[in-house]
Amino acid sequence: MKITKIILINLLVIFVLLEGGMRIYYASTGKPPPHSDHSVYREWRWVMQRLASGKASFDTRFVHDEWAGWKNAPNIDTRPAKSGRVQTNAQGMRNTQDFSLQAEAGKPRLLIVGDSYSFGHGVSNEETYAYILNNTYLPDWQVMNLSVSASGTGQNYLMYEKYGEKYNPDIVLLGFYVLDYNRIAYSFRDYAKPMYVPQEDGSLKLTHTPVPPPEELLAQYQSGEKQIGGWHYSYAVAAFSKVITNAIKRNRRPGSLSRRTLSGIMEKFVERVRGNGAIPLWVIFPIRDIVKKDESKYDVIEEFVVAEARRLNMPVIRLQPVFRKYMKDNPDIPLWRPRDIGGHLSAAGNRLTAKTIYEYLQSNELLTAEKAVE
Repeated sequence: MKITKIILINLLVIFVLLEGGMRIYYASTGKPPPHSDHSVYREWRWVMQRLASGKASFDTRFVHDEWAGWKNAPNIDTRPAKSGRVQTNAQGMRNTQDFSLQAEAGKPRLLIVGDSYSFGHGVSNEETYAYILNNTYLPDWQVMNLSVSASGTGQNYLMYEKYGEKYNPDIVLLGFYVLDYNRIAYSFRDYAKPMYVPQEDGSLKLTHTPVPPPEELLAQYQSGEKQIGGWHYSYAVAAFSKVITNAIKRNRRPGSLSRRTLSGIMEKFVERVRGNGAIPLWVIFPIRDIVKKDESKYDVIEEFVVAEARRLNMPVIRLQPVFRKYMKDNPDIPLWRPRDIGGHLSAAGNRLTAKTIYEYLQSNELLTAEKAVE
């Protein structure tokens, strides 16, 4: 019994020293303290970067949106360093022309929603797969690119629901980059975002909405309504819990939280698009580990998404096999830009994506007028 007490006392002393050391470390470095929820940690980091100036600065590429968290700023015309020219129209689409709500006669519409891969991060407008798809393969169509960089799959769906569907597209393409799987279960990334949560009955509940403007979020911390860290919880326990929480949220196994959420988002997407008389299309972008590995660590997610799409009878394109064949046949032409300048698809990668999408639509007879307006 005496030995047990000694062990417990020693453990308590170690915990107190660890807790104290962590608090001193975070106070002295100015870093946000750990939190069991990585979303809160990201929020604290965002706030701390702005508290000194008192200005709720926002990336100039975006504007706040109460539904999606952020969306493209309208009428952008800029050329970021080591990147191509970025232009958006008055509606925040990555297009140089504006669109009326109703399509021109004889001009079917294809709407794209997705993240930076579909936005075309790093390349100029005319090098994006959306532009190439329109100008090379579908000149009689209107291809509208409503994709937003740094966004997740739930946000992509909401961009269609809240903004895209009013343009009455005939085909709606959702570009799913497999690493977006890791964004599904978080409510804060570059900024606050909505988050879908699975319910016991299998439905999804949209949480963390409406998303507050950045000025309002910063003001909550300036007034003390919200605080960073504090004495009400243990830093040591939070650091340990964060590892467990992230493991749960990023779990790729069957039945996991993010799998159930992704499945629900796919169901909502199919139901909403078909309910509007359009054709849903899911396009899967692989991660660049396929350049050096025979198997990607996200193959299991690609296979899951393909199975879910087939269950929902939704057309789905898996780009990985096409990319692998191209890299084998063209070893000197990179499909990705260098990692130090973003690492997204190169101009060649975008061209191959556009060609693959067109060939799929054509071979599956999804480009006929009868199909497009069903």
